[in-house]
Amino acid sequence: MSSALKKLEEQVGHKLAIRGPTAFSLTDAGKIIYREAREICGSIDRVSTLVADLTGELTGTVNLTIASHMTSPLIDRAFSEFHRRHPRATFATTIMTSPEIMASMADSTIYFGIGPVSTMRSEFEYFHIFKEHCGFYCGPGHRFFGVENLQLSDLENERAITYRAAVFSDVLQSITDMRHQAKFADPFVGVSNHMEEVRRMIITGLGIGPIPIHVAARDVRDGLMWRLPPYELVMPLDIYLITNPRVRPSRSEQAFIETLKEIVNATPYEQRVYPTAE
Repeated sequence: MSSALKKLEEQVGHKLAIRGPTAFSLTDAGKIIYREAREICGSIDRVSTLVADLTGELTGTVNLTIASHMTSPLIDRAFSEFHRRHPRATFATTIMTSPEIMASMADSTIYFGIGPVSTMRSEFEYFHIFKEHCGFYCGPGHRFFGVENLQLSDLENERAITYRAAVFSDVLQSITDMRHQAKFADPFVGVSNHMEEVRRMIITGLGIGPIPIHVAARDVRDGLMWRLPPYELVMPLDIYLITNPRVRPSRSEQAFIETLKEIVNATPYEQRVYPTAE
């Protein structure tokens, strides 16, 4: 590897890395080469996806990268309608956090993703799908379970559960802001990238955590979770289809995106805000 790196440095005429017995770091030139090489490798990896759709009928794979528990009838209908139109095409879904989706798109290893967005990056394109609102919940073993008319101040110093993206990025900023207002205890009792694991920790009584209200509704009806203050529609998250114009989509991916946009555009905005008005 050292020999290969030395040859590359000679070829480009710049020192690419500072290396020693206990340290290794890239120079500015090295960072540029690394970034471009990852983009090239990402394009090569997508070649098989692109050529799979060369026949008249779509038979390729939709490589969908999506954040955990993006629950919406719009996305579900897009899956159903796409499959009805193109029954031989397939899906391959990968769960990532929104920051991970952005990083993969920046490396040009994926064309598109679906997830919450707080700050838009200029190199990507965004299409709004739906807005959801989160609430704080506890499980049956928590002392607040079944208690009505609590105040946000009652949650002060309670043990909390949250999403890793809410700790290390601004993508869930509305949750982070409300968490600070509630003045939960430090440190968190549980952190996860996946909503299913946050839900598990809430239900098993580890602490209080945020779940989208429309997603938690069934668990509330089943007596597995209890809604806590604030009771208003706060902690909004806007969910977007994010695409990278520098990456060429397969025909199957483009067809799925067109199907999803068609369904979203045919749905009034007020029906794309969850929970919907009764």
